[in-house]
Amino acid sequence: MPLAASAADLASRIARVTVYPGTAVVERTARVPAGAREVVLNCLSPQFDMASLRFEADAPIRLGPVTATTRPRSELPACSTSPLDGRITALEDRLAALTAEHASQELVLGLLKGATATPPLAATLTLVQRTSQDAYQQQHRLQREREKLERELAPLKAERDRQQPGGGEVRQLRVQLQAGAEGELRLQYQTTGPTWAPAYRATLDPAAATVEMERQAQVSQNTGEDWAGVALRLSTGSPQSATSGSAPRRWEISPRPPMPVAPVAMAMAAPAPALMARKGSAMESAESMDFAVQVRQGEFATEFEVPGQVDVAQGGQRVAFSLGTQRWPARVKVQTVPQADPSAWLIAEVARPDGVWPDGSLQLLRGTQVVGRTTWRLGERETLALSFGRDEQVRVQNLPVTQQTASAGFIGTRTERRVGRLYEVENRRRTAVTLEVLESTPVSTDEKITVTRQFTPAPQPGDWQDQPGVVAWTQTLAPGQKARFGAEYLIGHAKDLPVIERR
Repeated sequence: MPLAASAADLASRIARVTVYPGTAVVERTARVPAGAREVVLNCLSPQFDMASLRFEADAPIRLGPVTATTRPRSELPACSTSPLDGRITALEDRLAALTAEHASQELVLGLLKGATATPPLAATLTLVQRTSQDAYQQQHRLQREREKLERELAPLKAERDRQQPGGGEVRQLRVQLQAGAEGELRLQYQTTGPTWAPAYRATLDPAAATVEMERQAQVSQNTGEDWAGVALRLSTGSPQSATSGSAPRRWEISPRPPMPVAPVAMAMAAPAPALMARKGSAMESAESMDFAVQVRQGEFATEFEVPGQVDVAQGGQRVAFSLGTQRWPARVKVQTVPQADPSAWLIAEVARPDGVWPDGSLQLLRGTQVVGRTTWRLGERETLALSFGRDEQVRVQNLPVTQQTASAGFIGTRTERRVGRLYEVENRRRTAVTLEVLESTPVSTDEKITVTRQFTPAPQPGDWQDQPGVVAWTQTLAPGQKARFGAEYLIGHAKDLPVIERR
């Protein structure tokens, strides 16, 4: 008897899936009966990478060669079924029953029309009229119920066709083995298409000075396989990332050879090879930089185990999971940049969290009030600033200040311009607030231009967050308290020196 004739079709199930951005590692299991010499695994995704296929089995099972075949889904009845088939069949049966009842009402109406062909007695006419009225009402009711069922049936059929298109393909694996006793067969493969996107929800509690951060994930997959009741793991890494960085390149320094004496035309053409050489070096350097970025991006990873057994159907749907919450102590303050926008913004500063936190959508809430949505980017700073919208109880004003321009020096050889700014901030809350006022000051990029700065009161020493020219006033405002902040700049340069200001 040939081996193919004794092959057993095994019902395998997906036990675990590890999803990375753009790819996934799928782990399947199947029970092998004792004495089996060859088993067949059907309905596998045709998208998985055969080079990544790995088999393991319990001790009584010895594994042999594996043969893979891609076949049309329609040739394998077991692969043509869908979890939606039961619901679709039930709705089709109900629709057929309503159609039959509608047809019987049509028959009754036809008989009643025939009964009125000859002049009936008055009593008979009344009975026919009442019966006809009931039949038409029944027909109307049946038609409404049929329309309702058809509306329910249409999206189910469309979803089934989308998940398992009639022209789709599946992969079939034939595994030669020797099973001395019943045992478990495990296979693992990597497939492209699945992905997950991080999302976050930050909730500020101003009274407790804490931020509750909830990590979320949205998972989608289009592999041709439904993940039903699987253990799901999400990873920020990638099995497709680079595994090593750039190697060091030799650095040579040599004396430049003497330039040959050549005609003018040759001298003009000579730099072209050098230009090509520089261009090639730049291209090689850019490729090395891209390669290094890939290594840095895939060097560390954080993995999340989704609790319980989850379902992720293949197709366009997205399934959202909560990955847990963390509560962080926060320094809550009100920040304003009056020169750009006379508004006050509520800011919560938290320490940089441990682990890998990929960029993602961030929803911000102040208590139960939704403030808005932005993008979460961890950045490189040790302190993170999260903005929770405007603080309408803190009023910021730009007060008018006289600006002056004058000539100075011998016979007016220099121009001096005096620029003043004055801000007033009022705390209308019932509690004290920590206020931070940011000011962008002029910065000279040339020694021919002088800038003198004077502040009232004195701001915090140094530049704010290492941004040149940006200073910060920090003050605690009691309920109902007002505070003023002033700056005066004297900008001087030669009268005939053109000056450009960029802000």
